[in-house]
Amino acid sequence: MDRPVAQVLAVNDGRLLVSISAASACPRCAAGKGCGAGLISAASRDRQIEVTPERGLQVVAGDFVALSMPASELLRAAVCAYGLPLAGMVSLPGAARIALGSLADGVAIVAALAGLILGWICGRQLLRRSQCLQRFQAERTAGSE
Repeated sequence: MDRPVAQVLAVNDGRLLVSISAASACPRCAAGKGCGAGLISAASRDRQIEVTPERGLQVVAGDFVALSMPASELLRAAVCAYGLPLAGMVSLPGAARIALGSLADGVAIVAALAGLILGWICGRQLLRRSQCLQRFQAERTAGSE
């Protein structure tokens, strides 16, 4: 993911409220070739999020900052978004096979779809609880020094 640039709307208690234009969030997403994370750009609407400034960053409303996310948080988001649905799709038919013995093809397909949906729901809930968007950090943009 490219580093999106956001405009600072307000500075409150060491946190920044920033606005990210959906068009400028990520050039790959704007071209329809994004990674699928969609953490920032949701369809075509602008998004406001609260972020932590890097240590020593002095900004005021109207300034522009580049956003980044620690690699560990990006990995956690990817596991929640992609890993849990995949794990559900594989494990629920396996559990049904162990519990019920031999499965008909239709039952295995239904179990796989149910596991996929269950994994997707669990992943969404974990992403909401971890407040993934609040893990972004604001840094000085390349042209603002």
